[in-house]
Amino acid sequence: MSECWTSYLTWASIALGFVSAACWLRASIVKIDRKKAVSRRVKEAEKRGEEASHASVTLDGWDMSATFKAQSKWNARGAFFAACMILFQVIIRIVENVSPI
Repeated sequence: MSECWTSYLTWASIALGFVSAACWLRASIVKIDRKKAVSRRVKEAEKRGEEASHASVTLDGWDMSATFKAQSKWNARGAFFAACMILFQVIIRIVENVSPI
Protein backbone atom coordinates (compact mmCIF):
# COMPACT_ATOMS: atom_id res chain seq x y z
CA MET A 1 0.00 0.00 0.00
CA SER A 2 2.83 2.42 0.81
CA GLU A 3 4.31 1.89 -2.66
CA CYS A 4 1.12 3.24 -4.18
CA TRP A 5 1.21 6.35 -1.96
CA THR A 6 4.88 6.99 -2.61
CA SER A 7 4.25 6.76 -6.35
CA TYR A 8 1.43 9.32 -6.12
CA LEU A 9 3.50 11.59 -3.93
CA THR A 10 6.48 11.29 -6.28
CA TRP A 11 4.40 12.35 -9.27
CA ALA A 12 2.78 15.13 -7.25
CA SER A 13 6.23 16.32 -6.19
CA ILE A 14 7.40 16.37 -9.80
CA ALA A 15 4.30 18.31 -10.86
CA LEU A 16 4.79 20.82 -8.05
CA GLY A 17 8.41 21.25 -9.13
CA PHE A 18 7.26 22.17 -12.64
CA VAL A 19 4.63 24.56 -11.28
CA SER A 20 7.25 26.17 -9.05
CA ALA A 21 9.64 26.58 -11.96
CA ALA A 22 6.87 28.10 -14.08
CA CYS A 23 6.04 30.60 -11.33
CA TRP A 24 9.67 31.65 -11.00
CA LEU A 25 10.00 31.94 -14.78
CA ARG A 26 6.91 34.14 -14.83
CA ALA A 27 8.37 36.26 -12.02
CA SER A 28 11.50 36.83 -14.06
CA ILE A 29 9.62 38.16 -17.10
CA VAL A 30 6.50 39.87 -15.73
CA LYS A 31 6.32 43.61 -16.37
CA ILE A 32 3.47 46.07 -15.76
CA ASP A 33 3.29 49.03 -18.13
CA ARG A 34 2.57 52.51 -16.80
CA LYS A 35 -0.95 52.77 -18.29
CA LYS A 36 -2.05 49.53 -16.65
CA ALA A 37 -0.48 50.51 -13.31
CA VAL A 38 -2.19 53.92 -13.31
CA SER A 39 -5.50 52.29 -14.24
CA ARG A 40 -5.16 49.92 -11.28
CA ARG A 41 -4.30 52.80 -8.94
CA VAL A 42 -7.36 54.76 -10.07
CA LYS A 43 -9.68 51.77 -9.54
CA GLU A 44 -8.22 51.08 -6.07
CA ALA A 45 -8.51 54.76 -5.09
CA GLU A 46 -12.14 54.88 -6.28
CA LYS A 47 -12.96 51.85 -4.10
CA ARG A 48 -11.52 53.66 -1.08
CA GLY A 49 -13.14 56.96 -2.02
CA GLU A 50 -9.80 58.71 -2.39
CA GLU A 51 -8.02 60.53 -5.17
CA ALA A 52 -5.54 58.42 -7.10
CA SER A 53 -1.84 59.19 -7.07
CA HIS A 54 -0.33 59.33 -10.54
CA ALA A 55 3.25 59.52 -9.27
CA SER A 56 5.42 56.63 -10.32
CA VAL A 57 8.87 55.61 -11.47
CA THR A 58 9.12 54.13 -14.93
CA LEU A 59 11.88 52.42 -16.83
CA ASP A 60 11.45 51.77 -20.55
CA GLY A 61 7.69 52.28 -20.14
CA TRP A 62 7.35 49.81 -17.26
CA ASP A 63 6.05 50.98 -13.89
CA MET A 64 8.72 49.90 -11.43
CA SER A 65 6.65 49.60 -8.23
CA ALA A 66 3.82 47.69 -9.95
CA THR A 67 6.35 45.42 -11.67
CA PHE A 68 8.14 44.72 -8.37
CA LYS A 69 4.80 43.94 -6.73
CA ALA A 70 3.85 41.49 -9.50
CA GLN A 71 7.29 39.85 -9.39
CA SER A 72 7.00 39.50 -5.61
CA LYS A 73 3.65 37.73 -5.93
CA TRP A 74 5.00 35.27 -8.53
CA ASN A 75 8.14 34.64 -6.45
CA ALA A 76 5.98 33.89 -3.41
CA ARG A 77 3.91 31.42 -5.43
CA GLY A 78 7.07 29.73 -6.71
CA ALA A 79 8.44 29.43 -3.18
CA PHE A 80 5.14 28.01 -1.90
CA PHE A 81 5.05 25.29 -4.57
CA ALA A 82 8.73 24.49 -4.00
CA ALA A 83 8.05 24.10 -0.27
CA CYS A 84 5.14 21.76 -1.02
CA MET A 85 7.38 19.76 -3.34
CA ILE A 86 9.99 19.35 -0.60
CA LEU A 87 7.29 18.44 1.93
CA PHE A 88 6.06 15.66 -0.36
CA GLN A 89 9.61 14.36 -0.74
CA VAL A 90 10.03 14.30 3.05
CA ILE A 91 6.74 12.43 3.42
CA ILE A 92 7.91 9.90 0.81
CA ARG A 93 11.11 9.27 2.79
CA ILE A 94 9.16 8.86 6.02
CA VAL A 95 6.69 6.44 4.44
CA GLU A 96 9.50 4.41 2.88
CA ASN A 97 11.39 4.14 6.17
CA VAL A 98 8.44 3.29 8.44
CA SER A 99 7.99 -0.45 8.64
CA PRO A 100 4.56 -1.89 9.37
CA ILE A 101 4.22 -3.53 12.77
